[in-house]
Amino acid sequence: MAQEPVVVRIAPSPTGDPHVGTAYTALFNMALRRKQGGRFILRIDDTDRTRYQADSEAAIQHELRWLGIEWDEGPDVGGDAGPYRQSERTDLYRAAVEELIAKGAAYRCDCTKERLEEMRAEQRKRKQQPRYDGHCREREVSPDATHVVRLKVPLAGETTWTDELRGAITIQNATVDDQVLLKSDGYPTYHLATVVDDHKMGVTHILRAEEWINSTPKHVLLYEAFGWPLPKFVHLPLLRNSDKSKISKRKNPTSITWYRENGFLPEALRNFLSLMGFSFGDDREEFTLEEFVEAFSLGAIKTGGPVFDQQKLEWLNGVYIRKLGLDELIEHVREHSAAAAAADPALLRRILPLVQERMNRFTEFDELCDFFFVDRVQPPHDDLLPKKRSDTNTAAVLRQARLLVRDLPSLDEETLEQKLRDLAEEVEWKARELFMALRVAVTGKKVTPPLIESMCVLGRETCIERIDAAIDVLGSPENPILGTSDTSA
Repeated sequence: MAQEPVVVRIAPSPTGDPHVGTAYTALFNMALRRKQGGRFILRIDDTDRTRYQADSEAAIQHELRWLGIEWDEGPDVGGDAGPYRQSERTDLYRAAVEELIAKGAAYRCDCTKERLEEMRAEQRKRKQQPRYDGHCREREVSPDATHVVRLKVPLAGETTWTDELRGAITIQNATVDDQVLLKSDGYPTYHLATVVDDHKMGVTHILRAEEWINSTPKHVLLYEAFGWPLPKFVHLPLLRNSDKSKISKRKNPTSITWYRENGFLPEALRNFLSLMGFSFGDDREEFTLEEFVEAFSLGAIKTGGPVFDQQKLEWLNGVYIRKLGLDELIEHVREHSAAAAAADPALLRRILPLVQERMNRFTEFDELCDFFFVDRVQPPHDDLLPKKRSDTNTAAVLRQARLLVRDLPSLDEETLEQKLRDLAEEVEWKARELFMALRVAVTGKKVTPPLIESMCVLGRETCIERIDAAIDVLGSPENPILGTSDTSA
């Protein structure tokens, strides 16, 4: 049975960095539109002029497209339902408000800020929920006076609506505030603008975060006041921190830009966001956008609070990194590392296979591989020493390793590894002790790409220079039992 086409939308506010919550909501809207056909609209909610940031709209569009999210209509692509910035639709909102006032469903309110603050303080003192007291409901307020326009919520009865994920929800009207619809600056609040725009643009399904559930009765009352049919409401579960609180930048990075700049692949972040509210019905955690759309249905959306686990996201990003071909990997790493961008591509082709299995983010390249791009390293004294080995003994063994590296006909991986294992046996060290001392000597750190392969990439001369520097750090005299010092390269 064919499904009816849908009209869906997202309406982000250009008030800061593009939020992962916006991407999450957009992804589910796009999936429904692609599954059933229809239209997906990007509408910019820019009516909060006190928080408006001029460059935020462009950033929203850029980051959503980086994630592979595309819309059919919007301020950048046009469409028949435009304009798509709410600041350009104010005449529609003012006309709608006048219609509501004429119907007796809304009223002008000229209460001052001081009166409202005094009213709320008194309500809190009486341990009441602060809300407008209806002072202007039956007053005549001149249109020429400084005023707002409020929704005239019925004082009795109840409002019932259906959430497609949660079923019927009923709210007592007495608990709903006379919400401001039009502010004194002539701009609408979210409540008025979203209802007017969704109706005028033909939106059939409203997929948004569950934090808007408590506002939905106000929207339902507005639809009823206008005499408009209700769309279907789908409130997606909120992204949460590990402590179940709403995701916030204090506990998790929330900017899409942060994830792009810190070495995440759009496919991985998109896959991860899909998992936040959707399940294939099994343990499957890795899938393409096409597979997500094919399997998508509103009934498969989970209403439990999904935890935005950044460690899991990094693991998933690592899975995608390991699938990249070498050319793709080089391109991504060069975008995130100045050292890689300046490096000889042939050198990168030798280095990157050593770390592809270890990276979960492209920005980890510098931390793992910086020793390839510096003239010298500074090995910490204590890290050079295997447990229970002395400075003198360690320096003597490093001298032997230095001679070995110097005298090998060629520095190939198989020969170098075998000769070093033979040396470890000869000096009665465990191979892992020798390899760790050498690792710290030639890289300056204890965690690196594979040692033997790294030494071969660094080359004979660099390895000898760094082993000599490590021996100097140990400050130990020559050990005559293990061989004489040779300072020639």
